[in-house]
Amino acid sequence: MKKTSLILTFTLVLFIIPFTVSAFELETRALITLPEDETVEGNYYAIGDIITIDGDINGDIFVAGENVTINGNISGDIFAAVSENFVLNNKIGSSLRVIGTNITINNKIPHSAHLVGENITIAKIAEITGDLFVLGANINHMGKVGGDLHGMGSLITIAGEVGKDVKLRLDDKIKESTHGWKFKMGENNILTVTESATINGNLYYSASQEGLISKDAEIKGEIGYSAPKPKSTQANVWNLAWGALFGIFSSFVIGLVLITLWRERIKKLTDVMLVAVWPSIGWGLILMFLTPFIILLLLFTIIGIPLAVILGVIWLIAMYISKTIVGILIGRMVLNKIWEKKKDSLIWAMIIGVSLVWLLTKLPLIGWLLSLVAIWWALGGMWQMRKKM
Repeated sequence: MKKTSLILTFTLVLFIIPFTVSAFELETRALITLPEDETVEGNYYAIGDIITIDGDINGDIFVAGENVTINGNISGDIFAAVSENFVLNNKIGSSLRVIGTNITINNKIPHSAHLVGENITIAKIAEITGDLFVLGANINHMGKVGGDLHGMGSLITIAGEVGKDVKLRLDDKIKESTHGWKFKMGENNILTVTESATINGNLYYSASQEGLISKDAEIKGEIGYSAPKPKSTQANVWNLAWGALFGIFSSFVIGLVLITLWRERIKKLTDVMLVAVWPSIGWGLILMFLTPFIILLLLFTIIGIPLAVILGVIWLIAMYISKTIVGILIGRMVLNKIWEKKKDSLIWAMIIGVSLVWLLTKLPLIGWLLSLVAIWWALGGMWQMRKKM
């Protein structure tokens, strides 16, 4: 069988995706409303700015938007990615999985719930029969959880009931932001258990300070508190040093593999990236964020699951090698300027360029942005090269 490159495989998979996902209907509008008197048989997919579900859906629901409100009956699971507000006002038939900024649960969930956001509220009238996992800055549980409560946050309040154990980590790296949740250094992290709380199992938590646990709270199991162990300055220095060596060495190994197997293709790819810098970065940005969404859509179709797995693996590999490819490109540019004798040596280009890219992506404040741009540049270059084949 003829040997093919990663670039060709990646672009081939992206090309055939639209034919696979056409097996279901995807609703895309700025304002999407499912009327109260309408019932959808089967799974429901929607992408928009404001999505309101007043009708019933006999199946699973997958939605992505700015604001999502669920008022109708959903017989299956809910999968939601929301940039601002998600509100569940009616019961659902199975589990709930939401990523968003503000998440509010006002009704019954018969199975488990996985919630990731900035502000997460489990209202007093809400009931989650299974386990609840939460990750956020401000978490307020006032309802009822039948199983375990696990999670991590900055400020966590338990004022409701938990049927089994509570295991929480309060981390000072999670703090609310003014626009969307994010991770950053915070000043305080504290657990509050009010007098109205009932925990039918154990309460274990880790935080920099002990929580405010009301003496009137009903905790039937034991209470376990642990403080994070501080790391010494010397240990941090060694960890940074080993991390740097491992990162650079890994990139060198990847570069050697790429140069050995696809020398001419890597040359052509970096040439394309250099000629079409901004188009490559633009296409890379699109591919980086569009591909995971397409993978999720494929997972909802039986025939699309194998393709979703393959695409996911290839996408991760492409992301992982992107900075190495950009390093080779930058190394070639440097050699052309200061060491013309070695300008055709991809080995020297890789060594010099990868080292420069690693240093640039570790710069304070802008390193993360440079890292993203490098990934976009390489991903877009792969796409641009496909169009020239």
